[in-house]
Amino acid sequence: MERKKIKEILMSMRTQENEELVNNILGKLDLMDEDSIQKAITKVGDNEDNIRKFFESKLSERRQNNNDEKFPINGMFTYGISGNCIHLHLPVDLHKQIREEGLSRTIDTVNFYLLDAIDRIQRLKNNGFHRFKGKDSIYMISPALVGKELKTLENLDFTTHLYRKKDLKNKKFVNDSPEASLATKIFGEDKNIGTALISFDIIQTEEWQKKKRDKYKEFEEKGIALEEKIKE
Repeated sequence: MERKKIKEILMSMRTQENEELVNNILGKLDLMDEDSIQKAITKVGDNEDNIRKFFESKLSERRQNNNDEKFPINGMFTYGISGNCIHLHLPVDLHKQIREEGLSRTIDTVNFYLLDAIDRIQRLKNNGFHRFKGKDSIYMISPALVGKELKTLENLDFTTHLYRKKDLKNKKFVNDSPEASLATKIFGEDKNIGTALISFDIIQTEEWQKKKRDKYKEFEEKGIALEEKIKE
């Protein structure tokens, strides 16, 4: 298979989330000599399906590696960088907090900290923070993003998706969906996984800022407050 065709296959897999990773691999392909490319193709399997599966595994591997580096943003959330997205990482095990405070208050606390994390990220980005340059959205993926939590995020203009564990056990479904593949690599196949995405274009609108202020007021009236300050 020719180099041009291989690059076309890879470019067809490009999404907003993985664009930077795809471009990096395209650059490496341009630097490889023809003999090395043909040897790699022979090893992978000289047909489109095999090459596509190979690239999918490489993209998933690189996404995972990027997500391994996490930084605190407040007392509950950390963040990582993947492509053009800033990934917010939610606590997975909320059982202790739910036992002590109840489900409803725990979810409200998570959402309060989420809005605070978004505020901090937006301020850092607006101030030219180097890690956030060129990033255009905030993305989350977690078993905690299900049910009421997803509904709350939808009301805050996030684009959400729920992957049910029965679907994540379906190998064809996972292979056909890079996001589902990422979900299983991080959390396995035995949890329902939710995802949520919002762009900075939306966050910066006055309409969204009003929604945020209204939610802050709602949480503050319930007595929810930040318990820990993280130095920016």
